[in-house]
Amino acid sequence: MRKLGEVRTRRLEVKDAKFVLDGKERVFFSAELHYFRVNPSEWEDRVIKIKDAGFDSVSSYVPWFWHEYEEGRFDFSGVTDPRRNLIGFLQLLEKYDLGLIFKPGPYIMSELKNEGLPFWIYNAVPQAIARTIDGKQHPTRVFSYLHPDYLRFVERWYKNVAEIIRAFNNVWLVQIDNEVGMLQWITTHGDYNEDTIQKFRNYLEEKGLVECVYELNNWSYGKVFSHRLVIEYHLFIRQYYKEYLETLKRYLEESGIDLPVIVNIHGFDMVEYAKRGKRYPIGVSQLYSYGVSENVLLSGDYYIGNVVHENFSDLAIANAIMYAVQNRNQPLFSAEFQSGFQLDKPKLLPSTLELTSLQCVGNGMNGINYYMFVGGINPEGSALMGSYHDWQAPISLNGELRRGYFVLKNLIAKVRQFEPDIAKANPVFDTYFGFIPEYYSTEHFKEHGIDVSDLEFKRDVSIFDGVIRGLKLLNYNFGGINLSNTASVLDPSSVKSLWVFSYKRMPLRIQKALVDYVKHGGKLVIFPEIPVEDESGNECRVLMDVLEIDGITKFGWNMVQAFNIEINAFHVDVYKLSGKHTAFAYNEDSEICGFVKEIGKGKVVVLGFGLELEREYKLDIVRRVCELLNIERNFEVECQDFVDVYVRKSDNKCFIFVNNYDDYDKDAIVSVNGQRVKVKSKARSGEIIPIDLD
Repeated sequence: MRKLGEVRTRRLEVKDAKFVLDGKERVFFSAELHYFRVNPSEWEDRVIKIKDAGFDSVSSYVPWFWHEYEEGRFDFSGVTDPRRNLIGFLQLLEKYDLGLIFKPGPYIMSELKNEGLPFWIYNAVPQAIARTIDGKQHPTRVFSYLHPDYLRFVERWYKNVAEIIRAFNNVWLVQIDNEVGMLQWITTHGDYNEDTIQKFRNYLEEKGLVECVYELNNWSYGKVFSHRLVIEYHLFIRQYYKEYLETLKRYLEESGIDLPVIVNIHGFDMVEYAKRGKRYPIGVSQLYSYGVSENVLLSGDYYIGNVVHENFSDLAIANAIMYAVQNRNQPLFSAEFQSGFQLDKPKLLPSTLELTSLQCVGNGMNGINYYMFVGGINPEGSALMGSYHDWQAPISLNGELRRGYFVLKNLIAKVRQFEPDIAKANPVFDTYFGFIPEYYSTEHFKEHGIDVSDLEFKRDVSIFDGVIRGLKLLNYNFGGINLSNTASVLDPSSVKSLWVFSYKRMPLRIQKALVDYVKHGGKLVIFPEIPVEDESGNECRVLMDVLEIDGITKFGWNMVQAFNIEINAFHVDVYKLSGKHTAFAYNEDSEICGFVKEIGKGKVVVLGFGLELEREYKLDIVRRVCELLNIERNFEVECQDFVDVYVRKSDNKCFIFVNNYDDYDKDAIVSVNGQRVKVKSKARSGEIIPIDLD
């Protein structure tokens, strides 16, 4: 243990979208081990097993309730309980040359009561607990994050943990809080504490929104907001979350901690055999605005259940969204990458651990923390779901090595063979997905009596079960563009083609940005409808006018002929057009619902119908659009069945990642840069194939 103020000699840095450890670019692997859930006599056994598997680091929550066990009384050395000996745990990690991802909350979730907050704090500052729209105490008792009475205790907690961080050279990353906004979202109850409402009022006044200020001044508990005020509340609460995260980072900096900080994003859900990520963009929309800050790593909770043909594309979409919102200096990273699950349902297949890892590394991910890697027992009186916290972890709560342990050990060794060349190589994208966070800023509409089910259905099906999934089934790899921040990134010379889910409402600035993009040479695919309003519901014809659409008639379910392929569509826009265009899709009455139009130097394809790939023959629609716009892949795949392929390239190296999600072997040929590579893709496994480009 170093003395306070001593120079840090070893650190993990983030440079040029890479993790750099001791000056070397790495694919960074970490394992989640909660020291407070494992008997200290067994710590060394678990650490040795983690080290032996090839990991760089351990990750652990540092629970506030556990270390400030009484108000103002702290224990980090195990005086009151050996499992509180955080200092001893860090010394053990130093002994085995392992780093630590240090996660002090305040909120840590992790199936703990109070989400990890001390029991005494609720009596200390009850006025800081969030209120529902009816004025009742929030059902989760979540605190108003920026309430000064709450922050006073948080600041003291951070000052104490900072003492520990400063004393060791193997704390490499710090996660500030965990899943901010998740409790408010999943309960559909926002924060209407008097302090939060005053901050909302200040926000509206600063924006000069006189009518909104008037409405809020006349609002009282039990009333709902108007549609306009609900929109502003969603914008405000995202700024509020950002300010909270900024405050936590500032507390660390004021205590002398300059390490990269992690902002962890929630969203994967369900308990099915194969889970989905359809709601993950909600969490992204809540927290992404802080991701552009320096020394900040946005991270996704990736819990896909068992990866299969039907859900693998959700990971690719989640990765594209993260590329869209994170700062350009950060690598793609997951601080909670599923290696277990809190229940024994679904039972995780060990093959899933290899497949999801290789899929994401192939897609550009340079850092993975496996959660949970080690099972344990909850401290007495702390558990939400009982004492056992086994989590199907690769190392069980009794220290048993399960099959998943050996799968991940082999996976890390497979990646290490080619390190640091893989770390230097960047993912190759053939096209881009345009992410509009406003379409996912919807979590509090329902509590104000506003129905957003139509938007929720169309966005989920169109993106995760339709057009964007279709790109991956055709083996197009796509990056992501945040269309709410288009000024510096929406450039046709680098983003040659762009796929955008569009609803009847779209922010005016985004409509204008898309028009400029096309006029300057961009290729745009927009689906399943053309916006007719701006974000506030006012008539807005920017895209309609440039497309020379004189009128739109909207239908529900309908049959469509697109490229002479008959499909059932869950939504149809019928267009009355003027000017020059080429139609390729018609409804049952032979009215146009899909067309292509040249605008300036670019081209727009309008898919005015809802495409769901519940029957994969419909994939030909996406294929034809790619052909229409001459969107080419950076590689070609020859295989009787589908294999999932990703490519990473550096100046002189290329790595091909091939995943087979089915339970039988496949023979494939992948062609890259004029080289044809034969691949024997084994059942439920992935391959890494290096190619020299010299």
